[in-house]
Amino acid sequence: MMKASKKMPEKQPELLWVVVKVESGIPVMVEAYWDKQSAEMREQCWRENMRPEYDETGVFEVHIGQAESND
Repeated sequence: MMKASKKMPEKQPELLWVVVKVESGIPVMVEAYWDKQSAEMREQCWRENMRPEYDETGVFEVHIGQAESND
């Protein structure tokens, strides 16, 4: 006789904001923040001292947690 499988309640993934700094096409710095405002402030700080024709920076949303299953 087969037992019914119990599904664990799905945990909501946590959210991080990642800021990436690229100099001359090479990623040189990555920092993660719990809130979007802090990440955007860091990005703005980096933009003040970068060479816009060679460098770039960006803020990305990253979900941490269980991967979605297809069952």
